[in-house]
Amino acid sequence: MTSTPTAFIGRGPHLAHLLAETDLAARGDARTTLVLGDAGVGKTRLLQEYLGRTPLARTAVGACLETSGGTVAFAPFAAALRHLVREVPPAPARAGALARLLPELGTAAAPDEDRTRLFEAVLSYLEDTSADGGLALVIEDLHWADASTRDLLLFLARNLGPAPVHLVATVRTDDLHRTHPLRRLLPDLERPARATRLDLGPFDREEVAAQAAALRGGARPDPRTLDLLYERSGGSPLFVEALVSAPDDGLPDTSRDLLLRAVDRLPDTDRAVLGLAALSGVRVHHALLAAVAADLSEDDLDGVLRRAVDARVLRVAGEDYGFGHALLAEAVREDLLPGQRVRGHRRYVAALEAGVPGLAEPERVLRLAHHADAVHDHPRAFAALWAAAGHAADAFAHPERLAAVERLLELWELLPDPEAVAAPLGVTRGRLLLDAARAAVQTGGSSHEALRYTAEGEAQTADPVARAGFLLLRSQALKALHRRAESLETLDEASALLPEGHPDHIAVSGARAALLYPQGREEEAGRAAREVLDRARAAGDRHSEADALITLGSALEVGRADGSLPLLTEGIARARDLGMVDTELRGLNNIAVHHLYRLEWHECLRAERDLLDRCAELGILRTRGPLPGTETAGALLDLGRMREAEEVLAGFSGGRLDEGTRRFVLAEIRLAQRDIAGAREHWEQSAGAVRDTDTHLYASVDQLGLRVLTAEGDLEAALETAHRMIAREGEGLPTQSSLNGLGPLAGLVRALRRAGRVEEAEGLAGRVGVFLRPSPWWTTPYGELRRAQARARLAAEPAECLDRWERALAMVRGKGLHLEEFLLLEEACRAAAEAGEGARARELFGALEEGVGLLDTDAPLRERYVEPLRAVVGGSRGGSRRGPRLPAGLTPREAEVLAQAAAGLGNAEIGERLFISAKTVSVHMSNLMGKLGVSNRHAAGVKARELGLTPPVGLTPPGGLTPPAE
Repeated sequence: MTSTPTAFIGRGPHLAHLLAETDLAARGDARTTLVLGDAGVGKTRLLQEYLGRTPLARTAVGACLETSGGTVAFAPFAAALRHLVREVPPAPARAGALARLLPELGTAAAPDEDRTRLFEAVLSYLEDTSADGGLALVIEDLHWADASTRDLLLFLARNLGPAPVHLVATVRTDDLHRTHPLRRLLPDLERPARATRLDLGPFDREEVAAQAAALRGGARPDPRTLDLLYERSGGSPLFVEALVSAPDDGLPDTSRDLLLRAVDRLPDTDRAVLGLAALSGVRVHHALLAAVAADLSEDDLDGVLRRAVDARVLRVAGEDYGFGHALLAEAVREDLLPGQRVRGHRRYVAALEAGVPGLAEPERVLRLAHHADAVHDHPRAFAALWAAAGHAADAFAHPERLAAVERLLELWELLPDPEAVAAPLGVTRGRLLLDAARAAVQTGGSSHEALRYTAEGEAQTADPVARAGFLLLRSQALKALHRRAESLETLDEASALLPEGHPDHIAVSGARAALLYPQGREEEAGRAAREVLDRARAAGDRHSEADALITLGSALEVGRADGSLPLLTEGIARARDLGMVDTELRGLNNIAVHHLYRLEWHECLRAERDLLDRCAELGILRTRGPLPGTETAGALLDLGRMREAEEVLAGFSGGRLDEGTRRFVLAEIRLAQRDIAGAREHWEQSAGAVRDTDTHLYASVDQLGLRVLTAEGDLEAALETAHRMIAREGEGLPTQSSLNGLGPLAGLVRALRRAGRVEEAEGLAGRVGVFLRPSPWWTTPYGELRRAQARARLAAEPAECLDRWERALAMVRGKGLHLEEFLLLEEACRAAAEAGEGARARELFGALEEGVGLLDTDAPLRERYVEPLRAVVGGSRGGSRRGPRLPAGLTPREAEVLAQAAAGLGNAEIGERLFISAKTVSVHMSNLMGKLGVSNRHAAGVKARELGLTPPVGLTPPGGLTPPAE
């Protein structure tokens, strides 16, 4: 039985767009298209035409389920994949992960995996399936999608790169209320370069006429009838069809009555079956409907369904029947009498409890819970929903599991004897609260809910071990909210509640040790990790042992403790043997950090690439690879391989946080290239992506922003950022990010001095010591290098400044750190010239000229670094210990801007020539006019010529630029 499509009217341009996107996909450039429009506007009809015309070899359609009883996790993808695997069975390596969505594929993969493996498996399977002729994958009714479906769709849209796949999703826009979760997702779905959006509006008057003519067999309505039809339908194709099909006895008063006209003309038996179907939602599985309408013979039921399809009330979708539109299903359902609804829901309960062939078990139990709940059969609803929560957990659908458990807690209050109902299931109210808290933590964005559930659970139990379990989850939620001090206190409370020798002591102590290290309490973390290691070995707990080895290896004083690397290596090997993916990846990442702190950049790069290779080997490169990918790019940047760094970054585009770190490294690259405008653009996008996320990363983004603002000459914004950094640093213990915070602050102190704002500079210099509080990180070679660079910038006397830069330069010589060494050479050369050390300045300048050739980039670094220094070095003859003084208190940068303005250049031209923004030029012009006592640009030019400041200017250039050495 197939549906007869209605005439295809008015959507030619939209169809052409879809087919054009398909052509691009067929060439190996995966595309995503969002089709948006109000109810009844013709989204489904457009897709019917598209699927009939697409040249791609395979098509698959999945629809999001609409039911008030909850959502089946990954429902549209499970339906689409179930269709595809019949044609193309997945490889054994993929089947284990896909079995979480399609149990018929066999046993699911190892339980300690997470959904990253599932997402990667779906992605890889779609790539495999599309390899021979391409694939069109349609997800209908995204406005009803569960959170897990939305997450998977976004992941596919971002990662289906060179694959002939066209991903199409439809959205009913009039369902998107202000707080609808899809409102936050749509911008992310539209952001990738390979994504487009199609908005379907109502028909215009001529399109309404064409649709009416097609429905009437070619007879165009007369102008008066057309005016009325257009006015009453509002251009909605759904209502046009209903109005044209209505008999001549007048128009109904409401849209519901209008939609029901097609149903009202059917026999009573047909309407009764349609009422049963509507109780299931927009779609109903054939076997389920047959079981619910068991009083009809198969032939009679087929007749009913044939007439409904011919009347365009139902359409066939695989093994399902779907109403022609959701509005029609709603109208049929609302037209039922209360007794009809109750009897219908009871029929569903009986059919679903008996089992329905072909209906997936997660959908069966969720529908059973819904229909049982509708007739207040709370015991059956409770048991079914408990099973549904288990299926959601098996599929790593944490948001759906949380929703199910929250409803179970509501049902608990409705049951007259909840313990009697829950006991056979092994459920207690405390268990529900614990599961709700755990699901909230795993969901990622529900930490506040987790705190609420753990507080209630702890308050309602007297068992100290059970209370400790709640506290352990509470600690995880606090950690996710970046309330680390409270998280530690909570772990201490949990530990105190556990009796001596209790096995959970290991888990609590391990979590405590892992939390201490990033807060700068590395000695305490080391002691705690050793204790965990001893306990784990004594108890034979190999999982905790592997985790403790990595925590202990990380907590040892990197750079001074030779035993850290063997511990990390042993922990990684143990974790790999046990299938502890997260622990293994943490260890591999910490090996890279180990080499970084020792200034072993080549070894750091090798470790990052080992981490990427392992992600690829595990099949999680696109979910877990973006962060180590950006770290790899950062290591390549430090080695001067900028072109290669950008190529690595181009290969990764993950979630919001991953995009933030990618933009962060791109901003670092632009700073190194002295493309300040480009650096600011990437920094702003990075800051927007990481705001309200990881505090360590946000601190790093602030440090980057301070360098960008200082380089741009926006000292007011730079000061605001600096004060925020200092306040944040003073609130807690030193962290790893403290190493990199001092340098940008010192750079701002130097810029303030050069701008003549000496009082502000010295005030800031007196506060930067908060970053130098005792910490073992400062004793590593990396920390010593950053300290030397900061002291060089803070030095007031040129001779001291030169001495500091020389010390920093000695630390990196011979290590292959081409960019780091190049930037230090430029600073040292400038300092030597200002100190009057002409011979040393020329020697350093020669090394700088050689060093620029070792940097792999298309950016004109010679013009931006070397050439501006040539005049400075050439004018340095030795003897004087001070640099040249500029007239009127001008800074070197202001003198440059003034000279260019005197030559008649506008702000944009000056900015382009000096590699700064036009806005920054404007700021410099305002400052220098104040110093010169003039009120306009012409007077400033006259004053410049009087002072001899005309191009070419033999003054120290880019004085405001702070090279990005951090």
